[in-house]
Amino acid sequence: MESWNISKKLKSELLKKSSNIEDNSRRILFILRNLGPQRFTNLIKHSNLSRSTVSKYLNIHSKKGNIEQKLITDKATNKQYQGYVITDKGIEKLGEEPLKLKDELFLINELKENVRKLEDLIDFYKKINVEDPFIIHIVRIISKIGDNFFELQQDRDLYLSLFYIFYNSILGQGALARKYWHFDKSSSQKFVGYKLNLDQFSNLYNVSREAINYLARIKLIKSDFGFYLIKRENNDFFFHEEDLVGTTTIRLIKDRLIDEIINLQEGIYDMIYDLDIIAEEITDQLKEMGLIWDAIEEQFQLLVLNLIIKNAIEMGFLDIEREKLMEVITQSHKLSMSEEGKLLQKNILNGLKIELNLNILTLLPDSI
Repeated sequence: MESWNISKKLKSELLKKSSNIEDNSRRILFILRNLGPQRFTNLIKHSNLSRSTVSKYLNIHSKKGNIEQKLITDKATNKQYQGYVITDKGIEKLGEEPLKLKDELFLINELKENVRKLEDLIDFYKKINVEDPFIIHIVRIISKIGDNFFELQQDRDLYLSLFYIFYNSILGQGALARKYWHFDKSSSQKFVGYKLNLDQFSNLYNVSREAINYLARIKLIKSDFGFYLIKRENNDFFFHEEDLVGTTTIRLIKDRLIDEIINLQEGIYDMIYDLDIIAEEITDQLKEMGLIWDAIEEQFQLLVLNLIIKNAIEMGFLDIEREKLMEVITQSHKLSMSEEGKLLQKNILNGLKIELNLNILTLLPDSI
């Protein structure tokens, strides 16, 4: 059986549609139906699902006769490989009911409802003279957090803690903060603000330092809310998984790990991957994109390193290449430079359950 040959544009459109299919089981069938025979590693890449999830649904579909494995001849190289193919039964199964795509109208209505819930927050920011583009940016991200945010007590401390996070965000330092003006009530003058540490912010906005420390640095820095924090001396640098820095960073990490899975599966090259080098390369890419800058480059590498390991475990590296993952974790010099990295390294090597908050990076003294 020969592999399919479709245009890049069509392939891109099909993959975009497949990523919008809520049912993971049907997403696998859709890819095989429209993109043709696929290697296991390609299914991981195209479906944007974990290795274990793809394996689970392939086994289910195989048992039900919806798919089968066949020897495929690659048209471009004339080489053969074992690939997954959808059967007539699978095609029938896929066509039994309309694909349930993520309803854009539902998302719009949900956004409207979330914005309505944030009216008090918006009014508060207007009273303290936060500019409209800054408010829109905050509301857009908070709306994506959803119900978890609205379970928190909605009050002045929370609103100012959020403002502290966004004002000191990595994205804000690069783009928003340069445009933002504080309002000095004592002089009735506007002045350009670039960065405020915790004490400066608390004094300027007459808010408890302890409240900001708890809400901005502890409570909201959890995976449930999607914020990340890099702490360096008295300075805090935040980003969110749904902002440009967050989405780009996570995408680069997952793409690199998918490449490593493909290499481990197919043995395409012999190079032994180095986690420290991968973290440096991903950070260099972000720097070239203008998303981070020299002053935080080394600290950001350490956070990326922790996230590489976290995502590698979630994607099944401990199942497919435990010894090699243990080896590179042992050899990493950068892991021991942050509190979280040091604990992560210790827990993995000692076989302990990983119960660490890796959304935060705390530098150890004299590490950089």
